[in-house]
Amino acid sequence: MNLSELTHVWSEAPQLSDALSKFPDTVTRLNADPDDPVGSAEPAQAILAASAIRYNDDVFDRLPNLRILVRTGIGIDNVDLDAATRHRVVFCNTPDGPTESTAEHTVALMLAVAKQVKPGVEQLAAGDFAPRAVPMGTELVGKTLGLVGLGRIGGRVAYICGRGLDMRVLAFDPYITAERAAEIGVELADLDTVIGSADILSLHAPSTPETRHLMNADRFKQMKDEAILLNLARGPLVDQDALLEALDSGQIRGAGLDVFDPEPPPVSSRLRTHPKIVATPHSASTTIEGRRRIEHMAVDAILDFFNDRQPKDIRNPAVLEHVQFVKG
Repeated sequence: MNLSELTHVWSEAPQLSDALSKFPDTVTRLNADPDDPVGSAEPAQAILAASAIRYNDDVFDRLPNLRILVRTGIGIDNVDLDAATRHRVVFCNTPDGPTESTAEHTVALMLAVAKQVKPGVEQLAAGDFAPRAVPMGTELVGKTLGLVGLGRIGGRVAYICGRGLDMRVLAFDPYITAERAAEIGVELADLDTVIGSADILSLHAPSTPETRHLMNADRFKQMKDEAILLNLARGPLVDQDALLEALDSGQIRGAGLDVFDPEPPPVSSRLRTHPKIVATPHSASTTIEGRRRIEHMAVDAILDFFNDRQPKDIRNPAVLEHVQFVKG
């Protein structure tokens, strides 16, 4: 590969930092046409992908010039990896970019639910001022945080809550060693123990067929009364009807959500308005620092590719049978 082969880069969503300025002036920056987003990407050799388009064989067939696809974020569930490999497209993501922003957002939603911030804000907005009419909040110090997934984000949440809030942290993650867990002050346990012990249960697992509706009606019944659920990972991890039933019945105290299934949720969805849910629009990584890291990492991956260096975080490694890099 040679940088002169890169003439067009297409962005599925607007880039919020100055990362595109890293490309030479000879590279044309293309933006998505709302009437035909995939069609507007046809000239591109490189794509900065978001999460709205499902990149499958049908889409790749319409992108004959595409060489590399980079997801500006962690999630890869909207990309058919086998289809990318069949079309000899290298696919990368940027898993290190949103770690801090998403971990902090997780803690923010945890505090907002625990401290009953939403009803207090709504009361003031309605013109009232009655502190004792706000539902009673709860402290987090000494409480048990249960994590399902102890990767980059889960590990950072564990660090903040364990050291900053003096919480006990339990985690289920079959890929984490006891030594690694001990390094960050986490006790490993089986999934049922984590769910049943947690005052706050926070999901940090990928979306796979095995994790779909990980939190279903039976699992909600395992949770402590007055527990809080947080999902800032992927919407399909939670059976949303079961969540609403658990909230309506008083089985759990509340929920903090940044992801949904589908996205966006219907305008009429109770997930948007439920008094026990604090919800944000998949915006956990949307910070100045987080978006800059993600977008610069994505652009760097494209530049590495066209400078004959193997990019980081290739998610379809089988493609390397067809694409070689001189500089490794």
